[in-house]
Amino acid sequence: MNLYEIRLLYIRELRSALRERSIVIGSLLVPLLLYPVMLWLAFTAITFLQGQGERFVSRVAVVGLPAEHEALRDEIAEVESVELVAAPARGEAPSPGAGEGRGEGSGWAGTLEEAVVTGEVDAVAEFLPPQASADDLDGNFRVRLIFDSSEDRSVKARQRLVEVVDTYRDRWIRRQATDLGIEDRAWEGIRIERLDLATSDERGAFVLGMMVPLLMIIMIAVGCFYPAVDTIAGERERSTWETSLSLAPSRTALLVSKYLYVATLGGVAGLLNLAAMTLSMSAILAPLMGDDGAGFEFRIPWAAMPLMAAASVLLALFIAAGMMVCAAFARNFKEGQSMVGPFYMLCIVPVLFVQSPDLTLNLRTALIPIVNVALLFREAITGVFDVPAIALTFAVEGLTIAACLAVARFVLGFEDVVTGTHQGGIGKFLGRIRGRAPRRPMREIAS
Repeated sequence: MNLYEIRLLYIRELRSALRERSIVIGSLLVPLLLYPVMLWLAFTAITFLQGQGERFVSRVAVVGLPAEHEALRDEIAEVESVELVAAPARGEAPSPGAGEGRGEGSGWAGTLEEAVVTGEVDAVAEFLPPQASADDLDGNFRVRLIFDSSEDRSVKARQRLVEVVDTYRDRWIRRQATDLGIEDRAWEGIRIERLDLATSDERGAFVLGMMVPLLMIIMIAVGCFYPAVDTIAGERERSTWETSLSLAPSRTALLVSKYLYVATLGGVAGLLNLAAMTLSMSAILAPLMGDDGAGFEFRIPWAAMPLMAAASVLLALFIAAGMMVCAAFARNFKEGQSMVGPFYMLCIVPVLFVQSPDLTLNLRTALIPIVNVALLFREAITGVFDVPAIALTFAVEGLTIAACLAVARFVLGFEDVVTGTHQGGIGKFLGRIRGRAPRRPMREIAS
């Protein structure tokens, strides 16, 4: 191979890629801007949903409230987002004025449950006598909250009722305990305290370790996808493939330069994705987790960066080789997408099955391509560096790349595949191999 020719063709491919909008978007802009855009969309969606949830007024009814607890009805009515409506007691016929707040003379024609299901009221707080074991305390009561969990309005109404009733109940219990001369420590019962030994960095690393490997592999695969399809199938569709084959450099130099170009864009997509996650992941995840986000520190350790970058480059080399082999059988961009698509899914699906925290990178899992890189990403983020397993992972990925290149060399040894005149796709090609059809060696084609 002539390295000078490969370099010239490689630079030509990179310059051509900058003129293709789909390649620039898929390989450069998406990995770089995905997380800032996600941040903006997440905040916008959260703000919108919170506003929608707080805007509507919940229609609630209180049934069977004991006379000594009428203050609770007043507290419910004072909540701005709650409209207290009258309801007939269970088993009573609806009265003409039972629909206070919903129109003069309206009333419910069925049970309380039917009123909630039909949407006449969002939730009902039904007060019942205490159970036998709790009957000794004067004024004690039970509350049954009737709501429809399939309706957001009803779920929100139940939440608002629970907040008011819980606050009132706690005050009432403390007041009763004080009247009986019981200290708080005496009636609180068993107290459960939690002691989390994980630091905020460790908790954040655990969450990132479950998310980042999948996102990294998806971005690297997306970065390779469009260049792999465009550099072969796209050129055939634009009728420039024959011109490329007729250039002075050998076909071997042409194919190697295209392969390095696809791998470069995939690797760049992975590195841009890693940089974007490092800068914006903390700002994205912490607000989404609400109050719990304060106990997490979402950041990728700097010590993990070189290892993750090297693994990203190896993974890009492997994915680029596999996708180019699939795209070699396509005659246009649409066919290329359909042929490369299964390989794209083959790269992503295994990672979905290794999300269990119990699965770690060891000498056995390091033998599984793609899975080993995903586990390496997770272990590096959490600060675990198993040197033998990491070395084996790099060795396996290197052998996998060599195997893919050997397959590519074999496939491209068929002249009709190189020129795009092969009919029938990958399935027919495999049947042709089983039939031992004659082919021209690669060295004859390169000459």
